[in-house]
Amino acid sequence: MPSAPTQIHSQPSVRGAVLGGIGATLLAGGLWRVDGMLAALGLGIAALTALAWVLGRLNLTKLEAALDAPSRVSAGMIFPAVLTLHNRRVYWDAFAIRMDLELPGKGHACGQARWVPSGTAADLDLRVAVPARSHTHVHPVRVSSSFPLGLFEMRRVLMAPHELLVFPRPLTPPGLHALGVLMDAAPQDGASAGEATGEIRGLRPWRPGDSMRRINWPGSVRSWSHGTGLVVRETDPPGFHPRCCMVLFHSFGSDGSLIRPDRFEHALSQASGAIRHLHALGIPVRLLADFDGWTEHPAATRSQLTLCQEVLAKACRARGTEAHDLQAAANRAWEDEMLIALSDMPPAGWRGSLPKLRLPILTPEIGNAKPSRHRR
Repeated sequence: MPSAPTQIHSQPSVRGAVLGGIGATLLAGGLWRVDGMLAALGLGIAALTALAWVLGRLNLTKLEAALDAPSRVSAGMIFPAVLTLHNRRVYWDAFAIRMDLELPGKGHACGQARWVPSGTAADLDLRVAVPARSHTHVHPVRVSSSFPLGLFEMRRVLMAPHELLVFPRPLTPPGLHALGVLMDAAPQDGASAGEATGEIRGLRPWRPGDSMRRINWPGSVRSWSHGTGLVVRETDPPGFHPRCCMVLFHSFGSDGSLIRPDRFEHALSQASGAIRHLHALGIPVRLLADFDGWTEHPAATRSQLTLCQEVLAKACRARGTEAHDLQAAANRAWEDEMLIALSDMPPAGWRGSLPKLRLPILTPEIGNAKPSRHRR
């Protein structure tokens, strides 16, 4: 797909300005003194300057830009991209073309094509990253050149079509990392997190197969003094994961706090991180958000997880969320489902509006504040 044509802008360089001034001075002096050679020299410099301006503009005509990159990436993740510059002219080659690719969120990448023969193309291999979530279909590519002689700087903007959807940067809410938050929530499932163990019950003699990390060395020293061997820590069976979780995202607040776009972006990042974290633990999770009309989005499979990330990447803050909307959405949680409520508003302004559920409700703080586990 060809890029849209744009106007070519020219600006004289320092060299071009000095040479043009010298030529104008010689031409004016030759005409004033009726000196043919001096006027001819000034006229020749003026003709050379005009020829450089014409060739410089011709150097940027009939150029097209194309971008080959992944269509789905995460914010802050470095990914490969190939920027291609096509020369559609039949007879004229392109020389010394500088390319500057502009990406969403003030990201950019640059490079240079020293020579692009007519009817061919030049590829520029890049490794780029987009700092924030975004969704765009075209990318501006600023091409410039000082060919020939460096007398003029020619600039033009090409549009490279390519759909790029940038997922929010995943940030796991601090509360999900706390020991025991997802354990013992609903004692119906016997799954545990990796090699996690339960609470320490006491000490027992060491048996073959026990890990060396479980040896209690102070107790073993006392045991040796009584003529016995090593002792290890005896633990209870590990805790339990909830059967499933629901991530509830909303923008309701009743304390009159200021709306901050940075908190909204941070909340989206925490929602993305929570869904990824729960999916990695094998816990079925579903997403409900007010900016999406409270539509349910499950994330049990990888394709469903990707769909949830796309929903978060395209999110726009909802402005009319009320307390009864939040309560109705929270009441959609199942009896054995743990609720994780996230918002760009301070929890103090909406925590009291949550209904009473059987399982605890996790309401992490946005920012550097400590997360809280709220029971109702």
